[in-house]
Amino acid sequence: MTVAGDPSEDEVRAELDAYLARRRGRWGARTSAYFHLDRLHLLDASVVRRVEKRTETTRDEPGDPGLAERPVYDVLDEYEVDPRDVRRGEPLDLVKRDTVSKRACVCGNGLRQCPACAGMTYRPCEPARPCPVCAGVSPCTQYLGHGAKPGRTARPPKARRPARPEERVKCAACGAPDSACGACQGWGKVRCQTCQGRGRVPCTTCTSKGTVRCETCGGRGELTSWTAGRITWTSETEKVPWPHRPPKRVTSHLHAGLWHDNQLGPGDPLPDDLSLPHRSLVEQHLDTVKGEQDRTVVIRRLTVVRARPKGSGNREYYIFKNVSGGLTVRPAMSDEGRRNTAAVLAAAAALVVLVLLLVR
Repeated sequence: MTVAGDPSEDEVRAELDAYLARRRGRWGARTSAYFHLDRLHLLDASVVRRVEKRTETTRDEPGDPGLAERPVYDVLDEYEVDPRDVRRGEPLDLVKRDTVSKRACVCGNGLRQCPACAGMTYRPCEPARPCPVCAGVSPCTQYLGHGAKPGRTARPPKARRPARPEERVKCAACGAPDSACGACQGWGKVRCQTCQGRGRVPCTTCTSKGTVRCETCGGRGELTSWTAGRITWTSETEKVPWPHRPPKRVTSHLHAGLWHDNQLGPGDPLPDDLSLPHRSLVEQHLDTVKGEQDRTVVIRRLTVVRARPKGSGNREYYIFKNVSGGLTVRPAMSDEGRRNTAAVLAAAAALVVLVLLLVR
């Protein structure tokens, strides 16, 4: 299998010999004759389709959504699209004929009961909070039945700041001197600063009105219903799986290779020089999908020659054409080289463990 423009074996060996000669002092005096050559025919292909999808749903929107400017259709699948709309690529929204209707919203007037206060215009609040000084544990050492004193107000006092937390003052409930917490005066609780002891606060959600704007109709009190058609165009790319994965050791360098590119339209035949295995693989992905309007088949090919040692050797080489038309040689560690390296590392680790044991 040969792709037009692939380097010949003589060209590959000549370039490999030149490369080895430049590094002879470093890696010995081997020539290309010591290496076996095999070719990796890489294929990077994909099918980019322009797909049209048509959907139909029932829509409801507040008030008047301005449908007069939208195109009208009878049968969505039979609607002929203006080529200018296709070129714009934006979704095309349509209205089915005789389906537009207006109706009153269930709210009646565009308002709904406030969910935060249930229409009460306020929210409940705890009128008293635990005393920050005594925490309600020992507010008064003499009197615990607060409320028994005639004429005593039921509203707890405002919190005070005693000069010393341990200071005891006259109890406001029982009148015992030096028996009560200085902050709450024997109550164990202090007045809530949010509601000032009233037990309620204004509802901020509805600003004390008891109602909020209806989200369904946007406060308009009516809805517009219609059958909405939508036509969209999307670009979908289907990748053809690699028949041979690029060699991991040189993958990062292959972007500089001279890839043989083909871009084919819907009616274009596959390249004549595409090999039978590659042709069969690409053809499996050429079926027309539902809604397909256009397609581009992108085929990229690159031949990489791998030079492997015929005998013992830690290095192998990958040769391919570069974007300048010349040949690039990339060295990589061979399978044998990786095994040898792993053995050396294992031996070194064992030696370190042995030394540590002897030192003990």
